[in-house]
Amino acid sequence: MKKNLGKILLLLLLPLALFANAPLATHTLSINKKSAYVKEAVEITFKAVQKDHEDVMFFFLEPKLSDDYKITLLNKATQKVGYHNYITTFTYLLFPLKAGSLKVDFDYTIKTASDDAVAQVYIGSRDNVKWIETVDTIMPTQSIILNIKPLDKDIELVGDFKLKTVLKSSTIDQFSTAQISYRLHGVGYVNKDFSPLQKIANVTVFEDTHDAVFRSTKNGEILEREYLYALSGDDNFNIRKVEIKAYSPRTKSFYTLKANSYPITVTKIDPNTLLDDKESPEAKQFNTRLMINTLIGIVLFIAGFVTAKLSEIVTFKWSKREKKFQDIKASSDAKGLLLIMTRFYNIVSMQGYIDRLEGIAYLQQDKSDFKKIKKEILRDL
Repeated sequence: MKKNLGKILLLLLLPLALFANAPLATHTLSINKKSAYVKEAVEITFKAVQKDHEDVMFFFLEPKLSDDYKITLLNKATQKVGYHNYITTFTYLLFPLKAGSLKVDFDYTIKTASDDAVAQVYIGSRDNVKWIETVDTIMPTQSIILNIKPLDKDIELVGDFKLKTVLKSSTIDQFSTAQISYRLHGVGYVNKDFSPLQKIANVTVFEDTHDAVFRSTKNGEILEREYLYALSGDDNFNIRKVEIKAYSPRTKSFYTLKANSYPITVTKIDPNTLLDDKESPEAKQFNTRLMINTLIGIVLFIAGFVTAKLSEIVTFKWSKREKKFQDIKASSDAKGLLLIMTRFYNIVSMQGYIDRLEGIAYLQQDKSDFKKIKKEILRDL
């Protein structure tokens, strides 16, 4: 009889024991490659699946910072499967910055809250906002280990890029500037301190950068960046040719971006022609050249900022005047349509189309798909 009672008690306690040991959630952590070159884009995916359905559950994932890599959150998507049943997927973009064995760790936290706690957030006036009361559980997660291969020291860019150069004038006087711009566009990784212009002896340089496009994707950072320079000197000088060494992970090949050299002729102006014949009662000497160069630098920086802002305002007003989706209908290539989509239609339902357009515009994928994508976008909108 005692044995039978013991068995019955064991059977009654077994479900409680199983429930106590049941996990709050399960997760998977994956990468799209185990080996990469320095500064080559790596996609990391973390998927959390709710298993305990007693309460509302929230997932939080933060990468641990390190000088060995740069990491950016691309997307966090939550899918409701059922009552108290959610799946959350985090997607990160990682750029390894050092060669060797690279370890990446995350802080993973699950926060649970009752239905009553969640409901309390929506009760009361605007001045009586209450945070959700949660039970926080720090969860263990495995590390990511990557094998990072070194690149030669002279490799400055990693990705697929193109370079265009515009020089406004090759002849200036000693009180004006030669203005040159280098437009870099493509997808990959570019250092913040990268500059296509080499230093020139006895030449004053004012510089600025402007991003027409900058967006993180699983293939790397898509950018269209303009490097603006204003150069002034007392004597003739030469803007040296540009040769930028780069590596393409997509084609697994090395290549060089090039720009021509430009001789700049500086004409002399007699300073006496710039002065009045009449002397001021209290004439003071000052450095005219320094003042002019300073003004030129200020104007250059302001011009870059104002141009970017005016471009946004004009584009927005133009778009508002057009008929519905006329901007999409009028687009003639993938890059133009991509700019329109990311600026005015960057919503979750359009993300797939934006990714496909990026493939055509920057990854040299089949351009014949452009018309098909455009038709599908108009249909879905």
